Amino acid sequence: MSKQLMKTAIDHLKQNGHTEVRLSTFSGNRAIKLYEKMGFNIMTTMSLQL
Repeated sequence: MSKQLMKTAIDHLKQNGHTEVRLSTFSGNRAIKLYEKMGFNIMTTMSLQL
């Protein structure tokens, strides 16, 4: 179900001229495997809590 939802959203964005999709998640998120299967690449960012 979640894979189909993501595919539908991505298709909609493509049809509206978008050329990139980015998402944010924490490193322990089990959905990362789904994102990778769908072609997403991991980009690393860092942050500092003040």
